Amino acid sequence: MASNLLPKGVTLGMFKKIPLFFILASLWMSCQSGESFEKAVDPLEGGRNFIENLLQGDIKKAHFYMMADPENESYFKKLSDNYFSLDKEGRQQLRQASIQINEVSAIDANTTIINYQTSNESSARKLKLIQTPEGWKVDLKYSYGPNL
Repeated sequence: MASNLLPKGVTLGMFKKIPLFFILASLWMSCQSGESFEKAVDPLEGGRNFIENLLQGDIKKAHFYMMADPENESYFKKLSDNYFSLDKEGRQQLRQASIQINEVSAIDANTTIINYQTSNESSARKLKLIQTPEGWKVDLKYSYGPNL
């Protein structure tokens, strides 16, 4: 009698697998979506997002706001290693630090330098931001490269 209720060509065994299919499909789709972050629409937002997320220990999000190239990756690895080498109290101090923007200098329409410091540092730092199709991204080579 139950077989009369099923569409023609569909067996009871096939019908029982439908919930499993939906569970697997939803798991697959959730894995495919990944994390997505809002692209920075201006250099100040890109720089602030990078600094703030690095201070908070949100390394994935900070990485999103960095230009991806091998040299930047190397500098970023050092920054994240330094963060995680701190003890619990040191990381807590970074999370509580505030950011002070001292100066924003537009070099051209696609390049900006941000001079900033955090409340737990006595000296200022500079970040170079470059406009890309994915938003404004930090170029760590400027801040940590051999020119400094």
